Amino acid sequence: MPNLHVQYALRVKDAKGNLVDLPPQQALAQRGPVVQVTISLGTAMAQVLQQQGKPIPAPVSGLALIDTGATGTCINTDQAEAMGLPVIDVGKMSSATHEDEPSNIHPIKIEFVGVPITVEAERAMCAKLTKFGLLAIIGRDVLQHCNLVYNGFAGTITLSV
Repeated sequence: MPNLHVQYALRVKDAKGNLVDLPPQQALAQRGPVVQVTISLGTAMAQVLQQQGKPIPAPVSGLALIDTGATGTCINTDQAEAMGLPVIDVGKMSSATHEDEPSNIHPIKIEFVGVPITVEAERAMCAKLTKFGLLAIIGRDVLQHCNLVYNGFAGTITLSV
């Protein structure tokens, strides 16, 4: 079973404007469990496009937040549009700040950079994530197939598939 293990580090400015390293515990608490990922079109849809002789969207890389509070996985709206991901449905997204907002749904594949872990999110919703510096949010639809250990004391996470 492949494992992704991350110990967090974060450099911030102190009151005097000097850069200081936060301890891993504080770094994880401040930024959250973010991981480097590459997102591409889901495998089944990529095969359909390939059979039809159509181009397959190029993958993109960025940060994804592992979010046990999110029912479903989301991809940044701007990136989904830039990639030209096919829309397979439109759903209604609800969050702490809005309710029943229409959202395009795309089939995506998520590869965790540096480890041989790849997962499919067949119905990833679009969300406006640019202002958070995120490419994606990994929700419980994907996490239900994983083992996740959030070790706040050590400032680490471990994800196994």
